[in-house]
Amino acid sequence: MAASLEKMLRFIDDYQQQRPQESSIQVVRSLRAYTRASYASKFWEIVAGNNPTFIKGELDNQSVVLMGQSIDFAHFMAALSDQTWGGNLRSTLSDGALWLSSKLLTGRGYDSREYTAAIGDTAQPIEVYLDKYGPQAYEPEALTKLMNQFASAQDYASDLVAFAVGRLLYENPALSVSSAISEASWFNYSDTVRRYLVDMFDAQVAPKGFIVNGTQVRSRISERIRAYLLIKRDVIKGTAFNRSYRQRIRPALIDHASDHFIKYLQQAMVYHHRPNN
Repeated sequence: MAASLEKMLRFIDDYQQQRPQESSIQVVRSLRAYTRASYASKFWEIVAGNNPTFIKGELDNQSVVLMGQSIDFAHFMAALSDQTWGGNLRSTLSDGALWLSSKLLTGRGYDSREYTAAIGDTAQPIEVYLDKYGPQAYEPEALTKLMNQFASAQDYASDLVAFAVGRLLYENPALSVSSAISEASWFNYSDTVRRYLVDMFDAQVAPKGFIVNGTQVRSRISERIRAYLLIKRDVIKGTAFNRSYRQRIRPALIDHASDHFIKYLQQAMVYHHRPNN
């Protein structure tokens, strides 16, 4: 194990040992305070029910290797905290309110795991694009550049590895956070992407790693991106009833972002596919 990853896991283990009364899920949420100041946002406070004040970037290591992927560790830990639904009563109630809001605004209820991490990374370039270019024009090259900048392969790898660790913590509540990360590091990345697609988007995946129902998966990804944008911009800014942001989201922008994400997922499954699967 690389020294940089060992250092991160040692900090996490020491932190958790000092809090024996807290579950691993609760510990993950509070560890967000040690990633980056920019990850302590108002939106995440609404999603999580609480927002730890940034303390120090102890977990802000630019690059470590997990599952054979180069990931941004601070990004990974923030994404992992997104995956830990229901860490306390307040977060459970907050997430229920978020589900209801999305149901009212979009016709579908989503919990925090479907609003953040990879979906958030996919939606962010659209926000940047609208702020920079406005709602009228669709400039594919400009959006592609923003997608590559704000939703990179490393960003997605950080999100998908966090998804796997989050599932481990729910399936094995007795696991410590550092143990879950260490165990997940041995997983096959293609299998992790496959599970993500199946669990989150009801994907049907062929034995060699190709998405069979790609049209349906793309539609479900688009729905979540749109819901993320509506909730984040209209609800937080108090304009939900005016639907100001809803009117500014061009379908072409969401389609473009969805294609970017699904292309990554498809390539990740095929590239990391094991022949004996």
